Amino acid sequence: MQSSLHHSGRGSLLTYPATGARVPIARRGARIAALSTSDSETVFTQQETLQRLGLEGNAFAEGIFERCGVKRRHLELGEDFMAQTLQGRTAEVERTLLHHAIRAVDALGIDPDTVGTVVSSSLYSLGCPTLAHRLVDHYEMDPTTDKYHVTGVGCASGVPLMRLAAQALREHPSKQALVVAAESMSGILMRSTPEDSKAKIVGSAIFGDGCAAALLSGDPDAEGPTILASQVHQISRTLDAVSLEATQEDSHLHLARELPALAGAELREIVDGFLRRRRLLDSDIDHWIVHPGGRRIIENVQTALDLSDEDVEVSWRALAEHGNVGTPSILYVLGDTIEHRRPQAGERGLLVTIGPGVTIGLMLLQW
Repeated sequence: MQSSLHHSGRGSLLTYPATGARVPIARRGARIAALSTSDSETVFTQQETLQRLGLEGNAFAEGIFERCGVKRRHLELGEDFMAQTLQGRTAEVERTLLHHAIRAVDALGIDPDTVGTVVSSSLYSLGCPTLAHRLVDHYEMDPTTDKYHVTGVGCASGVPLMRLAAQALREHPSKQALVVAAESMSGILMRSTPEDSKAKIVGSAIFGDGCAAALLSGDPDAEGPTILASQVHQISRTLDAVSLEATQEDSHLHLARELPALAGAELREIVDGFLRRRRLLDSDIDHWIVHPGGRRIIENVQTALDLSDEDVEVSWRALAEHGNVGTPSILYVLGDTIEHRRPQAGERGLLVTIGPGVTIGLMLLQW
């Protein structure tokens, strides 16, 4: 899926709730000038995934797989792949991530000579050189191109990745910044064993593979939404809520049962403060771009922020069609929002990401 971003007009007006005064919003700053995604051609239904993971007939697993909101996922579940351990899959996973990263970047149609910074990310990486290094080499970019690779941030990555890229544009004002988020959740999926925890089964039910690429530009004439503001907020004493559990023979992403509630409990206050500092209210947000982390994540965010079913419809669709693809997940929702909602000039969007830490990411966009 490739989403083309469109922009028209140089500015718009903001109504301050406190005074009613209308002042122009600055349109200068980093813009998401292009966005694309790349998915594996191998798609599994939930029933097929149950079979491949040896969970068919497990009443708890069948219930979770049925209720989690996922219908199908792009996964690599071949026999040879599944027979290997986390470490044994490393080389193949790294090749797969690069393959999809190249497909996503190619879809952007960019000139590699215009890129001054490459920021890449995946939940984990056992190999080197990094994905950013490999992309610079593949596209024969300038050898002085800045390269950064972020691991371990997972579903919360979208906001900090674009923050880093936007900051890089200030260092290289004549260049563009490339963000590539690639995930192989298949790499940590293992067949069931009698000792499996419920947390492993829950993770097996929702995660999928995916890759997204975004091009950020500081050109005031570039298309795409402007990044007006962003923030990341780490909730204290929640480090155990999301963790990668790995042994010599097994691996899974552990999700604490209370994760959605932990995120939802403070979300209202965090979002209110973020918007208030920009003299904005919920009613000033036209598009809510919510992390499709799972059924309970979407439901808790919707409840905490008093969002309508329409506000989170795109997130539900992303979850159903792809599952939670971790690092690039919010970019899938952003792309679908652009494709299906077609934001108009002057409209605003708010990205809401939730991931390990527990970390909440917020990013205010304006078209």
